[in-house]
Amino acid sequence: MEKLKEYRHADGIATIMEGLAEDGGVIVRDFIGSDLLRQFNAELDEHIHATDPGSALEDREASAFWGSRTKRFTRLAARTPSFAQLLDHDLMHQWAGHALKEGYWLNTGQAMIVGPGEKGQVLHRDIALWPSFMEGASSAPEAMVSILLALSDFTEEVGATRVVPGSHRWDDFKRPADPDSYVSAVMPAGSALLYLGKTVHGAGSNVTANTWRRGLHMSFVLGWLTPEEASTIAVPWEIAKAYPARVQQMLGYVSPRHRPDMEPYNWLVDFKDASLYLSREA
Repeated sequence: MEKLKEYRHADGIATIMEGLAEDGGVIVRDFIGSDLLRQFNAELDEHIHATDPGSALEDREASAFWGSRTKRFTRLAARTPSFAQLLDHDLMHQWAGHALKEGYWLNTGQAMIVGPGEKGQVLHRDIALWPSFMEGASSAPEAMVSILLALSDFTEEVGATRVVPGSHRWDDFKRPADPDSYVSAVMPAGSALLYLGKTVHGAGSNVTANTWRRGLHMSFVLGWLTPEEASTIAVPWEIAKAYPARVQQMLGYVSPRHRPDMEPYNWLVDFKDASLYLSREA
């Protein structure tokens, strides 16, 4: 395979999911419009400028994973108002609702700004955050769906994300990926790489002299898993209360449900939905 399957937003989630089931990752062009892309980038500017590249982690292996010339930060719903529009994206929720049938919430929303001279990221699976799913390999339940939104053009030179097609169907997730088995998610700004938590992937090398690759990673996980980002701490209710109900739920201000018609079983307050305790009086 020389490149990933590509779709348009108008193709619809059913068609897009056929490619995801086969390869574990696909590109959706025009995932967001030019106005939202421009607005979100403008809101990110000051935060990118204020963030130093590299990781504060002392663990050498973890620090290498995060990159020495990459800027990363979260709390996007508190920092950039237009992030709520991305978090409320219908196509993403159509996919998440189909794949994560026991309810879901936001795992994390991260700005990933890959700088000139950054080395390629180690190939990995995001689902490794919860080791039990790695042990189950391809037979484990689906627990995470993700996008990487291109906020600038993703080219080979700036480190377009590398994806190993079909790796979500391997019987052994401890099996190392062949270094030459990946394809690069080359795509224009406004496009998105949709991929499964089980799919092997990693940022490519930025071999340019002065071009930064702007990307947004956003993922959803089953509602009974602890997310990577502590959104209810990162995004105060004073900010979140202005967002749509679905965004509030993704941020953890509503208890996840296995089905819309069921009462929640976890993330409760006195055995009631957390949202009931967020009134102005409370």
